[in-house]
Amino acid sequence: MPKLPLLLIAVMFIAGAVLYPSLPQVIPTHWGPGGTADAWSQKSFLSVFQMPLVSAGLWVLFVVMPLFDPKRANLLRSKKAYGVILDGVTALMLAVFGASMAAAFNHAFPVDRIVFGSIGLLFLVIGNFMITVKRNFTMGVRFSWTVMDDVVWAKTNRLGGYFFMGIGVLALVGVFLPAPWNVVIMIVPALGQLPVLYFYSYRLYKQRHPEDMGRPVEE
Repeated sequence: MPKLPLLLIAVMFIAGAVLYPSLPQVIPTHWGPGGTADAWSQKSFLSVFQMPLVSAGLWVLFVVMPLFDPKRANLLRSKKAYGVILDGVTALMLAVFGASMAAAFNHAFPVDRIVFGSIGLLFLVIGNFMITVKRNFTMGVRFSWTVMDDVVWAKTNRLGGYFFMGIGVLALVGVFLPAPWNVVIMIVPALGQLPVLYFYSYRLYKQRHPEDMGRPVEE
């Protein structure tokens, strides 16, 4: 597994430990779409180190999941994409953690812009690498139609990758939009892509395997 995520997680823990004594006794822990804090907590180990702990948990999950993937060999062939996506997810967590620490000292800090900008960059990274991922059960567009056929998988994930990159661009545009449009411009296409990808993959599979339609799909 890549070492960068562990380094980023360590940075979060170290930064939290250094800042902890000077943090206010009450800190913001959640923000609305407009960047205004709408939830607060007493300063504690969990309220300060929640993000580093979640990041560490995600790292463990990313390490463990491939062990149970029936297509582990394909996942190993896609280890570069898998590693880069883990890097991106951890970098997003670091950005959110840094923004939350800054907002604890300055309530006017634009947390929403940092979050939307980071999500946009993550979607661009994921979309770019989805195109290269081999058929597996851990990451990618995993419908019953895609995980059973290499061609359907490749074409569906290529389309999904383009969708993700488009959503990433919209999220970056959302950085400059007021609430609730900063959320709408990203969430609507993110949800809308799901039925499109599902029926696109179904149509491809039906074209390639007409004999399988009407009965359960088997490997």
